[in-house]
Amino acid sequence: RNVWVSARCLSIDSDQFSTLRQLKKFLDNLLLDRGYTALHTFWLRINFGIFYPDSIDDYCQIRPWVCHALRSNVQVLGIVHHGEILTIGNAFTSSYLKRLQLRNFDVDDWFVKKLFSGCPNLEELELICCFVNIIKFSSTKLQRSTVTTTDDRSISCLGFEDMVIDMPKLVSLDIKEVPDRNLYFVDVSSLETASVCIDESSFASSQVDCNVLSALSNITSLRSLSLTVRHKPDNSIAW
Repeated sequence: RNVWVSARCLSIDSDQFSTLRQLKKFLDNLLLDRGYTALHTFWLRINFGIFYPDSIDDYCQIRPWVCHALRSNVQVLGIVHHGEILTIGNAFTSSYLKRLQLRNFDVDDWFVKKLFSGCPNLEELELICCFVNIIKFSSTKLQRSTVTTTDDRSISCLGFEDMVIDMPKLVSLDIKEVPDRNLYFVDVSSLETASVCIDESSFASSQVDCNVLSALSNITSLRSLSLTVRHKPDNSIAW
């Protein structure tokens, strides 16, 4: 018990528990015993599956644990959720948080804006298999970013839009499979490595301003670059 209380790095995997009730009881007691002892890393992996009667279907079910980690000055926070996409209804606020990974969450402009303002020292953001509804991605502190989406449902409800990226201190960027988004770089002048997937719609009309190639070609610090074009599935039938 004392080991758990004094540990600065916690990695909790739901596979070690038979039910959500067991996981909740364990975490509630653990965090109660710890109080707000400083945490460096809090990693939570939830994989009960959508067919479990007590699966996670609302962010409110895990919010107390996340808030506790933030109040414990956590520097590395990972919430890996395998199941239905969750929507975060509150802003993250911490001057200590440096790295955040989210998996299977609905991420929109409101959340991103609040995240960057509430966590001014955030250096690394990983949005893995998330439902991405971002139009403006702007931060003066972020250094590394990874963005992948769940499937072709992502942001399609908004139609084809620009996704503006303005991050002057960004050194590493990995964006894959963000459909219906035209990437537009404002300031990524510090990039050293970039892996970017461009939607083919960015080249379909002269009205779409795709500046990815020109913006990246002017970056003198760039050492590694991978560019791919995402093609929409061809549902037409050849006769």
